[in-house]
Amino acid sequence: MPQLADRLTALAADGQAITFPAIGLPPEAVTNEASAVAAGPFAPYLAEAVADAYNRSDAQWQSVATAFPQGLAAQPSVLHLSATMDALLHSPAAAKALGKSLTAALLSDLLASIEQAPLLAAARLEGAVRLAVADAVTPFKVWQAIEDVPSDGPEDFIERLPRLLGLTLDRWADEDTIADTARTLLQQLTHDEAADVDAMFELGCDLLRRALSSHDLGTITSHLVLARKQFETAAQAEEARDDARIYAAVCDAILAFGRHDAATITRAADELADALDQREAWLHRAHQSTWLRPRRSAEVAWQRLILQLRAAATTLQEDAWMDAWQALDTVLSAYSAARTVCPLTGDASQGLALLVQPAIEDSFLRQQAFLAQLRRAAQETVQHADRGFDAATASVLLQAVDAAQREPEGTPGSPNAAEGEEDDPGGSAMTRLARLAPTLLLLLGDKAVSIGSALDDQQLLILEGLAYDSDVSRLKATDPLIVPKLDKLMTALSEHPDFTGEVRRTFSALVEQTLLFLKSRSDLTRTSLFGTTKKGEPPAFDYRRKPEGKAARKPVEADLQRDFHQWLQAGPLHNVVLVEPVDVGMGRADVMTHFGSLRYLTEIKQDSADNDRLYLEGRYLAQAAEYSNANAPFGQLLVLDLTSKSETQGNMRVDEVAWTTTHRPKGSSTDRAVVVGIIAGNRETPSAYSRK
Repeated sequence: MPQLADRLTALAADGQAITFPAIGLPPEAVTNEASAVAAGPFAPYLAEAVADAYNRSDAQWQSVATAFPQGLAAQPSVLHLSATMDALLHSPAAAKALGKSLTAALLSDLLASIEQAPLLAAARLEGAVRLAVADAVTPFKVWQAIEDVPSDGPEDFIERLPRLLGLTLDRWADEDTIADTARTLLQQLTHDEAADVDAMFELGCDLLRRALSSHDLGTITSHLVLARKQFETAAQAEEARDDARIYAAVCDAILAFGRHDAATITRAADELADALDQREAWLHRAHQSTWLRPRRSAEVAWQRLILQLRAAATTLQEDAWMDAWQALDTVLSAYSAARTVCPLTGDASQGLALLVQPAIEDSFLRQQAFLAQLRRAAQETVQHADRGFDAATASVLLQAVDAAQREPEGTPGSPNAAEGEEDDPGGSAMTRLARLAPTLLLLLGDKAVSIGSALDDQQLLILEGLAYDSDVSRLKATDPLIVPKLDKLMTALSEHPDFTGEVRRTFSALVEQTLLFLKSRSDLTRTSLFGTTKKGEPPAFDYRRKPEGKAARKPVEADLQRDFHQWLQAGPLHNVVLVEPVDVGMGRADVMTHFGSLRYLTEIKQDSADNDRLYLEGRYLAQAAEYSNANAPFGQLLVLDLTSKSETQGNMRVDEVAWTTTHRPKGSSTDRAVVVGIIAGNRETPSAYSRK
């Protein structure tokens, strides 16, 4: 065995970090053996050393690393090749520096290898696509390779192709040439038994993406209906495709909201819940490559959106509201989310807004009592500021409703437009069909216009239901720190047997907001967080900063409590937050979020002695867990870290200050799961460290 392979084996066996200095061989020896090792079973270990050299900007070893790609071209193992690419792509610097040579090695004689070693060829194409997606190389060679790929190759290659084409569409959907090629290949693969289900799912994702980024209502609804058909077909064809069930339910919920169908939204939300639970069970403890693993943060976004749509739809169906302010909060949350929630990474939510927001505006036009409450709320924002009322969204909604009221009768989009639709078959009549009967419009085309014009809204909805049932019976995927951290927390929480159903959906939404809070408080300056002060006034007190002078006020846990409570009040959970509720665990909790009968308590603490995980858990975990004894066994602990930062040479990263742990009191049989987060106090500005 070569010396280099021996050293890599020894380091891996000892659990040591694999770096070129740790290997301990001279550069000449490593250069001579690097190519051979890259072609063998130790390639992933050597890739770790290569990544480390670029992360540390070590010029001596970077020159040695250039011999690595040539050897990787001869790598015969799918597993070793995949693990090697994972290690290299974990270092953006290494991927960028070696991207061209790696791409050339991976795509060398690709067509020949498809026939000779189809699984290996798929892994090589996968590596090249990942390099291009990561912007390590320009994508043109990869695009050419995709265009040259046969759609009738060996089964082992073809069955891996749909996901690669889906990834291509995720990244380059706006590039017409490659996007059209990918869509054509996927259409062809829907007729291949080895890849048909996966191809249908990827086509559905592409249609959903195009719907949510479109500006035309007819295009939006037709794409959503077609996407739903692709998802339902995939779900029917393969029992394990719970992800297809999830997205089919999403399409149903969005379309149903546009036609004021609360019952269908509720049914879709229940289907979404069941599918998510089933999918979690299928994936429990199953190995998946990191880049193929479902992004749980995207699931949280869909869950939150559907929860908001379901609540808003139910509210808008009511004839009267016992708590009008809570009803307004619920509806405004859905109205705002339609433009701010983007469950598909990188896409604008224009299409979603064009379906959801007009449906809400129309409801206010039809329900004058609710409109009067909205008008009063928008005018009296000062009196109700302590409620956390979303005045900005209320004002936008009121302007849209007033504009609709001013439109003359027969104008497309106005509440009286139905009377003039027969004279305008290509305008308002088509818009009405697209909103109320998208399935009927897709099935019948222009013929649906004359049918729809002869029916009132209720009759048209009944006909749409029949068309939908007939269609179904015939058929029977931003933040580099928050996203992976949320994935890890969700994975850890999923180990708890009670983290299912409504608990999973609601607690996930709270954890996501908490992570975003931790990130924002790590970045925001005092002025951005607390606002500017008038000339001559002292700056606002910032509980995160190191006190300036002996007489300066010291931060306390109440500062963090107030800040976290206000953060939740300003976000999508603003209508479910309480501060210091009593009679909880025979005490008073700090911040509580409640979702119907479910409630989750966040305990707030401060500590100036230590910020070690074990220390904080030993000191505060039992109290934080105690509040969950009479409800779901999940809660949170936030600690204001007031330890000295003068000698630490910096602060912990956002992905290092949050984790999940459990506590089980003596004699108990149920674990209490607690998400812990640390807010750094006693902080100094970054420039202070360069002066030390």
